[in-house]
Parts: sequence; C-alpha cells; structure tokens
Amino acid sequence: MGENNRRVLVAAIAVTVLAAVFVSFGLPALTSRIPQVTLADLDQPAPQEPDQQFLPVEVTPDTVQSVIATLSRPESYSRSMTVTLFWGENGRGDQQVQMWADDGWVKTTVTSGSGVQHRLVGEGKLRLWYDGDTTWKEVPADSRAADLAQHIPTYEDVLTADKGAITEASYVTRGEKSCIYVEVRQGETDAVDRYWIETATGLLAFCETAEGDKTVYSMEETAYSAPLEETAVFTLPDGTMPSSIQEEGGG
Repeated sequence: MGENNRRVLVAAIAVTVLAAVFVSFGLPALTSRIPQVTLADLDQPAPQEPDQQFLPVEVTPDTVQSVIATLSRPESYSRSMTVTLFWGENGRGDQQVQMWADDGWVKTTVTSGSGVQHRLVGEGKLRLWYDGDTTWKEVPADSRAADLAQHIPTYEDVLTADKGAITEASYVTRGEKSCIYVEVRQGETDAVDRYWIETATGLLAFCETAEGDKTVYSMEETAYSAPLEETAVFTLPDGTMPSSIQEEGGG
C-alpha cells in the first residue's frame, strides 16, 4: 500500500472511532428512560435473606443497556491506556495515552510517532498544546471534549444503540478484571464494536473495532489508580494552572 493511501486509511479509521464518541451527546435524555438496576458483586455469592440489598441481573442483549445505565465513573482517578490502529497486512500505529481526572477537570497526554499532545478540559474550555510549547490554544469545550481527547469511544454509546444491533452481552473476566462485555454491530456493515467495561471502576477497560475477521482499532487500559493525589498535573505549559484549581488547594 502506498504511503498516501496508508495515511488516508489511518485517518479514516481514526475518524470512525472518534465519531462514535459524538453519539454520547444524546445520552442524558436516553438514560432517564432506562430503568435502574443494581449490579451484583461478581466476587461474592448472592445473600439468601429476603432483604438482600441488590438484585442480581443476568447480562444479555436485552438487559445490558439497563445494567450499563447504572454505572458511573469515579470523580478522581488516573490511568494509562494503549490505543492501536491497524492497517494493511502488518501496519499498525500505537498511541500511549495518560489521563488524570479530578473534580470535573481532565488532563490527557497522548504520545505517538508524531510527538506528544496535551489537552486540559474543564469549566467549558479545552486547552491544547504540544511538548516544547510555552503557550496553548484555548477553545470552547462541550461535554464530549474530555472523551475525544483520549482517542477512545465511550461505553455510554451503547445506551444509544438500537437493541437489535447488540449481538452479544455477558459478564466476563479479562486480564483479571470483572467486566460487562457487549458487542454492537455498526449499521448494515460487517463492522462491530466490542466493549469491556470494568464493574469495579465503571470505566472502559478494553475495546476494539473489527471489520469482518480483522481488528482495525483497539484500546487496553494498562494502569489505574484512585483517587488522584496531586493536582499539579493540571499545570499549563507556562508553569501556571487555572485559578479555580489553585483556589481548591491544588499544586
């Protein structure tokens, strides 16, 4: 495959992955219509007393949206991920993603062959810069900005999917993580999105997109820690940080 064609293919895949995140824009309205279900602790047997505090739910294509609707992300945590795009027979591009979240602020660092990009999202603004910069670009940010900065889809996309597009769903264990697994078909194509959502954290631990028998995109969480103990990571390239973080006692 020629270099130009390869670049076009990689860009197309990246656009497809990131476009999935935009679906979450309609999430609040949909979530309010989905009945709430309490997740069972997968590591403990269900209590036999009549006054048990949770309702064990079997995860199936019919119930998975209701189960996912009960999950929530931590307010304060950090994690690392590897995002990979595949093309041709052996072509691939890896990105190392680190992110930190605390009290509504999200900082993301993406390292790839083209350099290191930083994004800081909070209070309705996105600040963008690269390694070596002393200034940054600042633009308005909507509710999707923090997810887009991580170069990963959000599992809440499943809530907006047509139930008929959900082909598989179950509880599984992957890499010692207890997860809700769900597979969603992309329209009338042979492409599918697969999500592994860790029940302990409420975060997407693994995901991939496949076209036929070929994987074209994947993400794997490689490290996780909570809560976030140091807000100095939210520093801007000139050595300062947004005033509201300083007022909260960070840095």
